[in-house]
Amino acid sequence: MCTTTLRRETVAPSSKDGDELRELARFLAETPTGVGREVPFLCSPTGQKKDIPVEVYKALVCIVEALAEGRGVSVVPTNTTLTTQQAADYLCVSRPTLVKLLEEGEIPFTKVGRHRRVALHELLRFEEEQAARTRQNLRELTRESVADGSYFCSPGEQENN
Repeated sequence: MCTTTLRRETVAPSSKDGDELRELARFLAETPTGVGREVPFLCSPTGQKKDIPVEVYKALVCIVEALAEGRGVSVVPTNTTLTTQQAADYLCVSRPTLVKLLEEGEIPFTKVGRHRRVALHELLRFEEEQAARTRQNLRELTRESVADGSYFCSPGEQENN
């Protein structure tokens, strides 16, 4: 497995650019995504135009939105490998919780000497699977609530029925 060190480009929001970023974010929010329309493009300071894929356009929109809200942005390749602390921070869990997930086989990892390393794409896959499980559980709870007639009842009303 090829490991890539955590190389990221970080852009911090600037208070001097705040108004421009908010204006750009509003413009982008009101602009079609490019799907089924004209192809998005970048224009260089010299006026040269270059078409860009819709995925790149959507990423740029996300970056501008975050900066306009005063949040910094880091762009990291998905084949990046993370330490257990970096992976835990990414998932917003404690390091011991992450290690437990690794040891239980929920998230694949490799070892470099005694140290565990987690591929970012594995964290993304884990998040997607967790979201799918959550959606499935919510669908099942909704079905059960409909079946027992409590779907539109508040918890207090259900006890009185």
